[in-house]
Amino acid sequence: MASPHTPIIGIVGWSGTGKTTLIERLLAIFVACGLKVATIKHAHHALRPGDDRADGARHARAGAFQVMVVGAQQWEIAGVLQDTPPPSLDEAAARLGQVDLILVEGFKSAALPKIEVRRAGTSPGRPLADADPDIVAIASDHPVATSGPAVFALDDVAAIAAFIAKRMELSRPHDHLRSE
Repeated sequence: MASPHTPIIGIVGWSGTGKTTLIERLLAIFVACGLKVATIKHAHHALRPGDDRADGARHARAGAFQVMVVGAQQWEIAGVLQDTPPPSLDEAAARLGQVDLILVEGFKSAALPKIEVRRAGTSPGRPLADADPDIVAIASDHPVATSGPAVFALDDVAAIAAFIAKRMELSRPHDHLRSE
């Protein structure tokens, strides 16, 4: 069981903005630092167990210690479809074992700190941060004018990782994650 105090942060955005790619890149950094990171992915479609192209498989290949994918009607952990109703986000986090950090992909309306991913030309809806006070940062491939959340270049993954490490008060010092 995960500790009730395990740091958890969401990566949210509209489809096609690069949420999964950002998580893959963040996982590479955090795993290189010796952290055990789990992921929870929200799926809007029927799950495809055993599909190496699915986002959950991408999380696992990127080094996630544990991967859970939760859909509306079904869920899987470590690529194995479960025969019970899908857990809530809190229940899902509690099932992930002892980890240093949980990265959540999707779950736009969850009450947890989130980073919004934006990509020019791929966001069909309004910017999420405009209406969501839980969005603590924006990672974008284009300039963003805001007086609210921190803004990072989408490809500055080291700075985003440093922000997460500081924000989540990760217990181990990781000097190469600290931003200047």
